[in-house]
Amino acid sequence: MGLQSPIPNNELARLAALRQYQILDTPVEKVFDDFTFLAAQICRTPIALISFIDGDRQWFKSKVGVDVDSTSRDVAFCAYAIMQEQPLIIPNALKDSRFAENPLVTEAPNIRFYAGAPLITPEGFAIGTLCVIDTVSRDLSLEQQEALKALSNQVIAQLEMRRNTMALSHIIVQRQEKEAKFHRQQEFIEVIYRRGLDKAQKGDYEAAVADFNQFLQLQPKGIKAYYQRGLALHKLGDYQGAIADLNLYLQLNPNDAEARYSRGVIRSQLGDYNGATADYTEAMSINPGYINDCSSELIVPKIEDNYQEITIDSIESTSIKSDYTVTVDYNIVSSELSNEYHRVTSESTEILPSKSEDAQTYIDLGNDFYINKDYSKAVENYTLALQINHNNAEIYLNRANANYKLNNYSQAIKDYNQTLLLNPKNEQAYIGRGNTYYQLKNYDQAIKDYTQALQLNPNNDKAYINRGNARSKLKDYTGAMDDYKKVWARKV
Repeated sequence: MGLQSPIPNNELARLAALRQYQILDTPVEKVFDDFTFLAAQICRTPIALISFIDGDRQWFKSKVGVDVDSTSRDVAFCAYAIMQEQPLIIPNALKDSRFAENPLVTEAPNIRFYAGAPLITPEGFAIGTLCVIDTVSRDLSLEQQEALKALSNQVIAQLEMRRNTMALSHIIVQRQEKEAKFHRQQEFIEVIYRRGLDKAQKGDYEAAVADFNQFLQLQPKGIKAYYQRGLALHKLGDYQGAIADLNLYLQLNPNDAEARYSRGVIRSQLGDYNGATADYTEAMSINPGYINDCSSELIVPKIEDNYQEITIDSIESTSIKSDYTVTVDYNIVSSELSNEYHRVTSESTEILPSKSEDAQTYIDLGNDFYINKDYSKAVENYTLALQINHNNAEIYLNRANANYKLNNYSQAIKDYNQTLLLNPKNEQAYIGRGNTYYQLKNYDQAIKDYTQALQLNPNNDKAYINRGNARSKLKDYTGAMDDYKKVWARKV
């Protein structure tokens, strides 16, 4: 007569709960082997098992005293143990009608004594057992029974920790994938912008404008495209559109000398000489050398008559609004422009910029290039800034971040080291260096740097997540779980 093990009423839900732990057919793990070792020592048995009851088998995650990895569910003592909440104890299997003819009793390993504490999940599903077995008839003391039950609770606690770690890792992976998708989209959008730049450089301004339009539809805050589109519209003769784009650009970048000079040129072509003078003057104030380099290109109107009357009608015909009539002597305008350039240049030479101001110029340029993802140019400008001010920790940090983006990890580490030499309490430098070591798969060193950052700022979620990721790489799931929990606690 064939053996038939009992089936719980909630079998489908029980199997689903078991699969959530993703524990079946996983490799040996010391933490589980420690539990079976302790169970065998406490109960003084030659055999101890952590057994999970699958659909048609019992599979051993950890085992002491046996060599097999699994048996049929129909012969499993544990299949009976999961039918109750308290430990199942069989003092003598030969005297128990359920097991007397079981091949595990009548043949090797000749089981006589069995005690199994069910592994019950927080939801109430019995998914397996922590059991001890002997080849002689015997019993357990109450203390041993309680110890076996306590150990089974610890097995479940470890399984819960693994499940939660995997769940949090899955959430983090999903977020990272979402961020990666976003970055890919941004890169695609950036390609459209650079394609527009390339077309503009080749003189295909209509196609360039089309690309800048598409870029701005996808990236409405891409202010740099307003400037480039304005230049392209100027080349196409659309001065009004060019001025509108440059106005938008300069609202957020008021210190861009080149943009102010470009708007001055367009204003001059439109006859707005006061506006042109204001832009040229402001450009010289921002960068005295820039306007001198471009002075040969300044737009000065052709003089057919010394005087020309500009009326409301003529101004409206070029879409420049005014409330008065102006009479302009072009010789005077030209003279005043020239005098204004010489005055500002003279003033600028009286107060030469300090080294710190020169360094700041390169820093600002480096930051702009970094924001626009031109990391090579950013590195170049930060390097020039460091040649002027080599004791500035912030510049080293910026260059380190740019080198990291370029995958120049060895140079990035040198810059992070220099940052920390100058400022040992720079939290971002520790995180940046930790990220670099992570990319180099030096997870131990990465963990040290993230830990240093957390000592400076215990509320840095990014450092906890990154350290958790590094710990997961080293299979330190307990440590990873602790890090993820700290972030999770603040999010809930």
